[in-house]
Amino acid sequence: MGKEIKITAGGKIECNQKDGVIGVVIKYNDKNCVLTAYHILRVGNCALDDIVRLNGFTGRVVEIIWDYDLAVIEINAPESEINFSEIGKPEIGPAYSLNDKKQIPCNIMTVGKTFHYLSFPFSSLPLPGDSGSPIIREGKVVGILASIFYNNATAIAVSIERFRSNSKNK
Repeated sequence: MGKEIKITAGGKIECNQKDGVIGVVIKYNDKNCVLTAYHILRVGNCALDDIVRLNGFTGRVVEIIWDYDLAVIEINAPESEINFSEIGKPEIGPAYSLNDKKQIPCNIMTVGKTFHYLSFPFSSLPLPGDSGSPIIREGKVVGILASIFYNNATAIAVSIERFRSNSKNK
């Protein structure tokens, strides 16, 4: 049985004892980084330059992309412990969110340069704290869960297509 990679999309982030989810793992400005929803880290008073835990390793918040509500975290771990994400081209159709091995099925309803709109079954909605989860379609990350609307079982995912040139799948 192979060794489990520690830092992967859907894995755990912790900052100031507040848990979050790794949205995507990429090379960003030639550094190994993860992206996640910043508002989840902000709940734990996590800010620029703060140290975070990534499944047993450390990282540091190096940038906040305010227009996308994304935190960029530089990873301090050997590459053998990192599973870089493949970023896919978003398309309308079935997908799922992933949070610590828990998959929640959804459908991508619309695709945009900034955001994608999702629908979830009422019986299986993401929970508060699931923001930052990767949205995966056909095995590739196509977005990061940003906001959930419980009244109609829909959500918004931040498009990460602009980071596609930094992923393994260009």
